Amino acid sequence: MNTVAIVIACGREEEIAPGTEAAFLPMGNSPMLALSLRTLQATDAIDSVIVAVSKERVDATVHAIRRYGCTKVCGVVVGGSNRLATLRTVFAKLPGEPAIMVLHEASRPFAGRETFEETVKAARRYGCAIAAHKLPDAAKLAPKGLKAASTLDRNAVWTAQTPQAFKTEVLQKIVDSKAKNIKVVDDESEFVSKPAEVHLIDAGAGNMKIRTSKDLAVATALFNAHLLGP
Repeated sequence: MNTVAIVIACGREEEIAPGTEAAFLPMGNSPMLALSLRTLQATDAIDSVIVAVSKERVDATVHAIRRYGCTKVCGVVVGGSNRLATLRTVFAKLPGEPAIMVLHEASRPFAGRETFEETVKAARRYGCAIAAHKLPDAAKLAPKGLKAASTLDRNAVWTAQTPQAFKTEVLQKIVDSKAKNIKVVDDESEFVSKPAEVHLIDAGAGNMKIRTSKDLAVATALFNAHLLGP
């Protein structure tokens, strides 16, 4: 078990509808989660997969794993109340210690095999690698509402995405940390300390996250047009 991917499928996207779990919304004839699982199944750099879901979705997840032949899945765990709690649950249930751990949100169904391969490769070298997208437009920093305080160089500003890959000992330090200021939401790489470095992998704008009804409509249209997806 050299490289393990953790697919986080227990997040709720309240902007779509109250209680909505994006990972289980339909994308074509399958739940969105299935797209990520099929991509990971076809990715040589990934040896095993663990899926974190809500308690209510365990049976549906097991059914999807069997239906789509995702033989790399070695476990389904019930996610915690937040990202950090979920990671701690996964670490407690690992059957061994992999060299690399990859975190991916099921609500980003279009992450491709090449992105996973490149993040794993870079994590082995630097300690941490994350999929990201360079902002195409000028960005304004407005820490106090709508008042712009400064302009950021668009050539130096990226949005963080998933997958995010870590050497296991690097992620372990984040998970084990007792610091009260650590609030893991979308970008665990923020808490990576030396000697590891955070390396960016350009995954492009197509590696979108489904947060809103508009996102879902766009993703569904692109999927149906065969422009994105595995």
